[in-house]
Amino acid sequence: MTPAPLRYPTQTLHIPLGEQTFRVSAVRCIDDLLTDTTPPDDIPFWAVLWHAAVGLSQFLCEHRHLVCGKRVLELGTGLGLCGIVARWLGGKVTVNDYQPSALEFALWNAAQNGLRDLQPLLADWRRFPKVLPFDLVLGADILYERRLHPSLQQVLKQVTGTGSRVLLADPWREVAWEFLVEMERDGWRVDFVERTVSVLGTRQEVIVFELHPP
Repeated sequence: MTPAPLRYPTQTLHIPLGEQTFRVSAVRCIDDLLTDTTPPDDIPFWAVLWHAAVGLSQFLCEHRHLVCGKRVLELGTGLGLCGIVARWLGGKVTVNDYQPSALEFALWNAAQNGLRDLQPLLADWRRFPKVLPFDLVLGADILYERRLHPSLQQVLKQVTGTGSRVLLADPWREVAWEFLVEMERDGWRVDFVERTVSVLGTRQEVIVFELHPP
């Protein structure tokens, strides 16, 4: 079967992070992936490089000690930038999405950057498989769907252990704050930092949350 990056019109983005510039293939127009019958769960938000992914990748580059030598899971990987950066920084990386095409793009983008050993995990948060805890869990712009918050909370409990960290980046959506408040109520410690991120000439404020399990 033809790989997803060859089935759609794409554009190659060049993302400078620290001393490295990463190549990321993205779908040129998200409408190319839509039909009149596309269900809401299948809208391909994964096909876009979001500011939050760049902001989280910048944070990783500034805090390499959180990544190097650690078992890392990226939830909702989309085009895979955060997982790719984590692998480049020395993490042992698993990338997760529930869309097969997203994982194909993530692995394709990893290969473009000379990285071929990311482990794909095709799974829906609502039916997530049992896995060993990870040292670091990443997620960029994955908090926009309120109805998935309970499932994501369960996944984060399942994939973390004592000493694990979770890093979630979001473009200041109110629904994201709702999620973090619920996590705090459940005993998680939450810290955050803010940054301004530029992608394709557009700037956006991004917040990176750091969560510690109870």
